Amino acid sequence: MYIIRADGNTAIGMGHVMRCLSIADAMKDRNIEPVFMTADNDCVAMIGDRGFEVCVLGTDYRDMESELPLIREFLRQRTKDVDASSVILVDSYQVTSKYYEELRTMAKVACLEDMGQSYPVDLLVNYNIYGPKLVYDNKITRATLLGTGYQPLRREFQQDMQYDIKDKITDVMITTGGSDPYFAARAFTDTFLSEKELEKSQIRYHIISGPFNTHGEELHKLYDENPWVEIHEHVTCMKEIMKQCDVVLSATGSTIYEVSALGVPLIAFYFAENQRQGAEMLSDITRVINCGNYADDAEQTVRNAVKALLKCVKDKEYRETLYHEERSLVDGQGAARIAQALIDLTK
Repeated sequence: MYIIRADGNTAIGMGHVMRCLSIADAMKDRNIEPVFMTADNDCVAMIGDRGFEVCVLGTDYRDMESELPLIREFLRQRTKDVDASSVILVDSYQVTSKYYEELRTMAKVACLEDMGQSYPVDLLVNYNIYGPKLVYDNKITRATLLGTGYQPLRREFQQDMQYDIKDKITDVMITTGGSDPYFAARAFTDTFLSEKELEKSQIRYHIISGPFNTHGEELHKLYDENPWVEIHEHVTCMKEIMKQCDVVLSATGSTIYEVSALGVPLIAFYFAENQRQGAEMLSDITRVINCGNYADDAEQTVRNAVKALLKCVKDKEYRETLYHEERSLVDGQGAARIAQALIDLTK
């Protein structure tokens, strides 16, 4: 039996669930139907819409050790015995070493990890651009898969990836994550609209309003009458919106790898420590501009984003360079590689 343990809600966004769904799709291609486990109902509809079974634990996602007896009982009911023939993939920032130690008495355990923390698991995956630079303790962690070769892109970003750099920028995407707790979308959009040099370019701004964005209604009040702003909600095909855009401004979560797979010129910023390393490494190995930490200094981050967008507007050659650098980062096979590694744990 294969279980995927992940949560999504207004506090943590949907990144964990989205990347796990990509892995689940790849497992389904191999005739394996994993069961999702979540603490609460917040992301059940999204998972169910993709055709996967969901077991809701009814626990606090921040207290994962409290759910261990429930997982053990679930395995007892669904399998004849609690043993190593089951595999559990965990994707959460709330985990502890104690949690993993007990989980390994029930099944083989794999985890997705971002911060360079060694955990007592059978397989650890860090698909981030900075993953290979991190040192994991092989006395604690049995095996690792590191780097963008294991980036679990959504299926839509694994095919039909044609994208062309246009002479003139007409459309810019602004994406600030699943929940946008700081309402950064407004700050970026208002500043872009008021910047005289950008105004001359007659750019249309596409705001992606994520599933847990509590500012959705306010976005409509602000921009529904503005012909230069379009709000996208309940997005089912992100790739098509990206394809019509000439630049993407994005927080450095999983979205940056989808943008890179297409080669859309990217401007990056971040909200949290777990995104910082990605933003810094991206700007180290490519010419993508890292605008900084919005949570620490929103005003400076927005100013940096204006400068970066102006550079993109004025310099097509720069955008072409970004296209080639970004396309070299990911190949779209990461989810398949992780799925096979999970299957191999039972051999």
